Amino acid sequence: MIRCETIIHSLNVGILIIDANLTIHFANKWVGVHANFEPEDALGKNLTHFFDLDENRLKSLHRHIKTALTLGSPSFFTTDSYEYLLAMKNSVTTKSVFEFMQQDITILPYDKEAKKVTLLIYDQTSLMEEKLRSQKESEALAKAVKVANATIKKLETAKNKLIKQKDIIYQQAHCDHLTSLANRSVLNQKLQRLIESNLESGKKFGVLFLDLDNFKEINDSLGHDVGDMILIHVAKTLLLCTRKTDTVTRFGGDEFIILIDSIENEETLKSIASKLVETIAQPIKIRHHDLHVTASIGVSLFPKHGTDFNALIKNADLALYLAKAEGRDTFRIQA
Repeated sequence: MIRCETIIHSLNVGILIIDANLTIHFANKWVGVHANFEPEDALGKNLTHFFDLDENRLKSLHRHIKTALTLGSPSFFTTDSYEYLLAMKNSVTTKSVFEFMQQDITILPYDKEAKKVTLLIYDQTSLMEEKLRSQKESEALAKAVKVANATIKKLETAKNKLIKQKDIIYQQAHCDHLTSLANRSVLNQKLQRLIESNLESGKKFGVLFLDLDNFKEINDSLGHDVGDMILIHVAKTLLLCTRKTDTVTRFGGDEFIILIDSIENEETLKSIASKLVETIAQPIKIRHHDLHVTASIGVSLFPKHGTDFNALIKNADLALYLAKAEGRDTFRIQA
């Protein structure tokens, strides 16, 4: 058997039955808990005994009761915490931030002849508290997102700095500080790889040992700044006159070594060396100085002139000595 009274007392809604004189005929436990009285003790007593109703509230309540009884339909009384009709002493939660409940009251005709109505009191406090809690959580989440974004930005900045530092370290370890060409360390690695690869494939490659003619006199007469600018110019010229597969390195001072990969024969090396000598000899202007810089080149061929690093560099250097001895501004291939 369904116990309606148990259901009514367990509802999270206040239920009051009063007449037009505001005499209480029924109150469920919800009302008793929130208004701080025992429902049984309220029966037969006037509503004003438990609730502070001023003249305006009394007029409003009587008007809604009359409307519900006259029209035979619900009358709604919606209020906020400043215009509540029935001020409750206890909120649904003990930690409520509101002084009184937020109320929606529905007045239903119960017994027209006895002029009785039922007041359904809906507690909005919990909803408001949930809204406030959600608002605080949203604010906390927004703050957390802001902090997270700031952290991500810092991490990105740190990552970029690390990448730049890595690039700088790599540059310092593998590149010449003045010309940004590959340095001796890279030359050693590249030449060793070429030797190992071409020993297996049987292909040929060339080593060009280039040295600027009379560079010491240029440094002594025009200064090291001009000398450095000439070296930078020569480095750019070498890069422009060689292929991407070739390796251009600064061996030291005014000496450069170029590895020419995948060649058919010595004629290819002669053509490249001749082009380099001719291009470098073109007049240049540095700091209002019209200069004519020339270079001498010694050439060695793998595997004809050696199958290891030292032999190839040594034979290219010997060929360079021959080019210098024959008047400079030319190239020679080791016999």
